[in-house]
Amino acid sequence: MLGEWRESVSQRKVDQPYQFLLHLQGTSSIDLGANFLYLDGTLYSGLTAVLRLFVYIIPYVLSIVLLIAIVNSAANFRRSQRATYFRLRRDATRGAWRWFLIAIASGGAIALSLIARKDIPPPGPDVLQFSPPTSRVTTTSTPETISLPTVTTREPAAPTKDFIVPPPTIPPTLPTPTITSTAYIATIESQVTPPPNASITITAISSGISASLEPVNTDTEFPAGTPRIYVWIDFQEMADGSSWSRVLRLNGEVIRSESEGWERGADGIAYYFFDAQGGWPTGAYEVTFFIGDKLVTSAQFSIIN
Repeated sequence: MLGEWRESVSQRKVDQPYQFLLHLQGTSSIDLGANFLYLDGTLYSGLTAVLRLFVYIIPYVLSIVLLIAIVNSAANFRRSQRATYFRLRRDATRGAWRWFLIAIASGGAIALSLIARKDIPPPGPDVLQFSPPTSRVTTTSTPETISLPTVTTREPAAPTKDFIVPPPTIPPTLPTPTITSTAYIATIESQVTPPPNASITITAISSGISASLEPVNTDTEFPAGTPRIYVWIDFQEMADGSSWSRVLRLNGEVIRSESEGWERGADGIAYYFFDAQGGWPTGAYEVTFFIGDKLVTSAQFSIIN
């Protein structure tokens, strides 16, 4: 007779497999061994597995970022040389440098990953290792004949593939865009650099001009319907061909903006006027003059009823 079964568990160290022994009362015994996942010098933890995957995957992601950064940097540098207006050239130059720095950072990260591969092995089936349970039957010969039950050993199914969960793809971190206010002017492209001491100063605002080219009705308030406003200026150390601009605003909004190359010599006096068909409406006005993109002078006047 087989008798009754007795189950015992033998305790092992944490770095060795647990073994479950089923002892059969009598002269025969069955020893079933089961191996479980454990952590020691031969198996890698989940953190190590993720690090290995990261080192071998991130260069491919950063290569795409590097290519995009190089293309955008080159395009912005090209735009900064060909743009018509100063503001567009300035924005293109800033964008080109931002993409250039991203390209350098991506290239550096790729280089560090390639260097780290010398000490970190590539991910493989050993990232998660499992030893299937094995069975063995031990029969001790005895003087008397005992009928033992047939023990069927089921071989573990062969795994179809190693299942490795790759780490999530980390998108490249882009720099925070800089918000700039809308410029008042769009300067013309000029090869002449204004002298550092060049200046324009508004000396008077009038609604008329005399035959001798003198201001008439100079004031800071003019009646509604005035068709033309003259702005009188004094200029010093200007250079012909350099870019300059004049802007007229009504209640804080730009309503007129003109930019051209300077053609009046180095020093002197001049006037400019702003026309309005049907006369200028009531409101608070401001006239502003620029040399290049630098504001050099401004004056206010009002149109009243």
